[in-house]
Amino acid sequence: MYYNRNRLAQIEVPIEELDISKRDTMDRIATKHGHFDWIFHLAAQCGVPPSIARPQRDFEVNAVGTINVLEYARARGGDCGVVYASTNKVYPIHGGWEREDGRWRWSDKTLHKFGWPVEGMSRENCRGTRTPYGTSKYAGDLYCQEYAQLYNLRVGVFRMSCIVGEHQLSFAEQGWITWFAIANQRRDEVTVFGDGQQVRDVLHVSDVVEAYDSFVRSPIQHGVWNLGGGPKQATSINECLLSLQEISGIKFKEVFYTDWRQSDQRCYTSDIRPIMKELKWRPSVGLEQIYERVVAWVASSQGHVL
Repeated sequence: MYYNRNRLAQIEVPIEELDISKRDTMDRIATKHGHFDWIFHLAAQCGVPPSIARPQRDFEVNAVGTINVLEYARARGGDCGVVYASTNKVYPIHGGWEREDGRWRWSDKTLHKFGWPVEGMSRENCRGTRTPYGTSKYAGDLYCQEYAQLYNLRVGVFRMSCIVGEHQLSFAEQGWITWFAIANQRRDEVTVFGDGQQVRDVLHVSDVVEAYDSFVRSPIQHGVWNLGGGPKQATSINECLLSLQEISGIKFKEVFYTDWRQSDQRCYTSDIRPIMKELKWRPSVGLEQIYERVVAWVASSQGHVL
């Protein structure tokens, strides 16, 4: 995807597998295709368990890879902006939860109502670790902020929650809604880590694109925002499984529950009030519509994902 200052346009190019952790990758792409006005930096190792198993590779891809992108933008003298797909895992694992109506929820009423704030790093109950994944992404997050201020680059940092949509080729550690939807229609058994009452907020990928575009078109030089569905688009794992069953008309073959995964959180929802105010953005695809679109895509995939 190339970004033109006046419009977004897709240009068909061959798919290329490149290693963002290599210093010359960005220059090689630019030499072949021309220089960029914007880089939408989504390249990452995005699973927590793989980061625990291979922390050095996780750092090379997420932290070093981000430095490589920023260095390319810096060399362009401010003519290249960067949109960085950060993550809610930059926030340390924290406590302060309680269970109510089959869900884990914040015991703090403000957090329950609005979600976790961008300024939440120093909260009293925010004292845990980030996991190697969260740490490497936070390193990239901080470097984006430093480059924006020190080198006067246009950089938008978006701390993403659970992003989902059609064509998401998910795996067990990432993209869980699509993963469950595919398992449902394949009539596979599924395993839930924990009690299934853990809660996350969900956002459709089209709303992510709209948020990115809102930043690019705005006069804002630099910003850091949470990007998710917020508390109004939050769901538990168990609620998600029931919704997928109802929409597809197919009962899961079997749902097994096993031990919590290392470093898993009981509850996380994003405080999206700042991005709604500053970028004049809000989620447009509701949770039920997200389920319907994913189920329809899986059903119409003609075996490509089944």
